[in-house]
Amino acid sequence: MDHNMKKIASLLTMTISALLLTACGGGDGSSSSNPPIPDEKPNLENQQGRLLILTEDPDRPQLNLYDLAQKQTIHNAQLSFNPSAIHASAGYRYGVLMNRTQGIVNFYDSGLTLNKGNISSQTPQLLKYQLNGASPTHYRNFNDQAAIFYDGNNDQSSKFDVFKDQDIFNNSVASQSLPFKHHGVAEPRGDLVLSTYLADGQSKVSIVKSYGIHGDHFHEQQTLSNPCSGLHGASSIQKFSAFGCEDGVLVVEQQGQKFTDFKISLPVRIGTVVGHHLAPNLVALASTTPDLFIIDPILKNTNQIQWVNDPTTTRLKQIYSSSGKFFVVLDSKGVLNIFDSKTWELKTRLNVIDAQSPDLTKTQLVANGRADEVYLNDIQNKSIIQVDLKTGAIKQTIQLNTVPNQFTWLGVI
Repeated sequence: MDHNMKKIASLLTMTISALLLTACGGGDGSSSSNPPIPDEKPNLENQQGRLLILTEDPDRPQLNLYDLAQKQTIHNAQLSFNPSAIHASAGYRYGVLMNRTQGIVNFYDSGLTLNKGNISSQTPQLLKYQLNGASPTHYRNFNDQAAIFYDGNNDQSSKFDVFKDQDIFNNSVASQSLPFKHHGVAEPRGDLVLSTYLADGQSKVSIVKSYGIHGDHFHEQQTLSNPCSGLHGASSIQKFSAFGCEDGVLVVEQQGQKFTDFKISLPVRIGTVVGHHLAPNLVALASTTPDLFIIDPILKNTNQIQWVNDPTTTRLKQIYSSSGKFFVVLDSKGVLNIFDSKTWELKTRLNVIDAQSPDLTKTQLVANGRADEVYLNDIQNKSIIQVDLKTGAIKQTIQLNTVPNQFTWLGVI
């Protein structure tokens, strides 16, 4: 082949290659035939969260933020008040510090946020923003919303505040005043709230009303038909909420903007109701006995769980795991009772706290917001115990230099 023929063959090869490349969507990669790049998803595998711990010192109360991954305290804040209770906000970014005596609710920012799929860690801080009202007592959260009920006093009536994490960030929450003071509870359900209501001339709470949000306040919408004498405790699952009564449980079903309600009778007074947004059933617990009932709101029936062998054993604390797969009860013997919430089989009895500890009744039970793990504060030994619910074993004991009086888990979920 002479030089000219080789040149022509070379040009033909280059031309054909270019045509084939174009036909296959090559070149700059802008062809619509290329698969789109998936959105970045958050990588939370190594995110263990942080424990916000209140030290036991009534004269110099202090918050310590313990990072579980770093295994050390990374921030502390001196307080001018001693919180009566500490909770995690509905989105777990903030600590909610409630002071019943002074009528103040403060917020602590853990510094953990999710930014474009990545965890961003900012400087933790005690926020200047606060809520005010007489005797903030009951705290409830459900489906990324939280509600605080203020019992009121002789000078101020009861009220409730409802907010999400973004509302704390924006320094703006929705609030509703009620006619009279009473020890009550508010259950958030999206644009609606179910709240206890004390009628004029009554001394005992038995009425539940629904309220619809209107900007920074609420409008009364509906009074439920069934009374709930001695009402105490509330919780929610999916379409249902429930309230503890002297003679059983008041169950409320949400149907759009309306509610229907019915009573389930029980032989004991119910003082605590526990639910989870992923759980099909509610748990009702008696006020003065270890009686535990599983409430099926669809079938409208109950199943009593026999979980104590010793009649002297009582219930101290209870909680659902973050997945809703486990229900956990701490009893008066310092034993953690771990139930499978699908079958209600008692999977494990784990000794976690010395039954002779003088501070056993002060032990708190806190769920990890991302994993099936719970934490307990061992006040006598200045430590926090981490339990893996899947294995039913103690995962670690976190030794502290100060007494962990109260605490909660904060993090990205």
